[in-house]
Amino acid sequence: MHKRYGDQAEFLAIYVREAHPAEGWKMTSNDRVGIIINQPRKRDERVAVAQRCCSSLEITMPVLVDEIDDRVGHAYSGMPDRLYVIDRDGRVAYKGGRGPFGFKSRELEQSLIMLLLDQDQAGFQTAHGFPLLNDAQAWSKLPALEKGTRQPLPTWARALAAALPRTTAAMLELDFLQRAKNPLEPKLRGMMRWTAAHANHCAYSEAQAIADLRRAGMDEGSIPALGKDDSKLSSAERVALIFARKMTEAADTVSDAEVSQLMGHYGDKNVAAMVLLLAYANFQDRLLLTLGTQVEKSGPLPPLDVKFSKTGGAEPSPRTPPASTNGQTKTAALADSDWLALDFGGLQEKMDEQRLREARILVPTWEEVKKQLPADLAKRPPLRIRWSLVCMGYQPELTLAWFACTRAFAEEAKQDRVFEESLFWVITRATHCFY
Repeated sequence: MHKRYGDQAEFLAIYVREAHPAEGWKMTSNDRVGIIINQPRKRDERVAVAQRCCSSLEITMPVLVDEIDDRVGHAYSGMPDRLYVIDRDGRVAYKGGRGPFGFKSRELEQSLIMLLLDQDQAGFQTAHGFPLLNDAQAWSKLPALEKGTRQPLPTWARALAAALPRTTAAMLELDFLQRAKNPLEPKLRGMMRWTAAHANHCAYSEAQAIADLRRAGMDEGSIPALGKDDSKLSSAERVALIFARKMTEAADTVSDAEVSQLMGHYGDKNVAAMVLLLAYANFQDRLLLTLGTQVEKSGPLPPLDVKFSKTGGAEPSPRTPPASTNGQTKTAALADSDWLALDFGGLQEKMDEQRLREARILVPTWEEVKKQLPADLAKRPPLRIRWSLVCMGYQPELTLAWFACTRAFAEEAKQDRVFEESLFWVITRATHCFY
């Protein structure tokens, strides 16, 4: 029998009933070479015969022993012998004929080669056609590990490792922090993550959030009620999930009163943690949906507790810039009335309105923020960006991990600045964020 786990193949032999015991269908050919074996009646007798067989024939592959009730032999119709190939999903990919005449090793070899080729091709790209490395290839692109061990990687990391190796490493570290170290209570954290994923129609993240909720001890009966019945939730949990959904679907409609209610239940630090969780969730869901990422066959995978070296790793895949049009590109007229309704003067008015708003959360001073930072960062010039002060002041670990992602991306992507700022404008205009 052959089985394949991930990218590794394993061959197994399974010892079943004796086909020609001394007290049954006895073979003279066995007598001539001294093979005289009574049919084992107990499990230890069967194990002893299997051990004798391994020793006499010098078998090097693992040999398993069927139970005395012959459950494996009956299930696979394995008497007197038979060849099987089981694929990585546990399905029978090849079944040979009954031995001895149906025992054809070359036929199995051909079947195995075709299976491996088919499975390698099937895993070559994501649902939307992005190249997908296997685990070994992806790990070879990433920087060296300073903490943790190499384990199966999530599909999105295998899709990004070649193009953005150091960014992928930073994202894996951030993924662990958000899923395992975010200070929110694990059940609440998982429910908020599921709520965002459900609003974004991201099946991958929904499955991942449910797996995290199970690890957090959520009972199976509560999982089908997610998004449908909140009667068993506390009032604080209901407020948090409403906030998660609104922040995902229409963040600009979240009111001062809703945030104030949330602050009353959870306080400044946890509300900041919620905002950072939802910002990460919406970023990740858009990435997953764009890539066409599907849940790993052995997944959903737990977060990887790893730390990478801040240097090293493979160079990003080379990028070919678009060909120059020499000014011959035709400019299409913008016909969207909603976008045309806002001119530069209107934008300034919106920004003035935002400047006059009272903050929903107390903004820490730079002196307060410095106390939360590593020594090398605390020496930098004073920071005056308010959202940075809030995030770094209340949740420095989550914030610095996010900054590590954006910094690595900027270094590796090297995007055209005009294109990048134009894209940023489109996104912030669509979300009505006039900051």
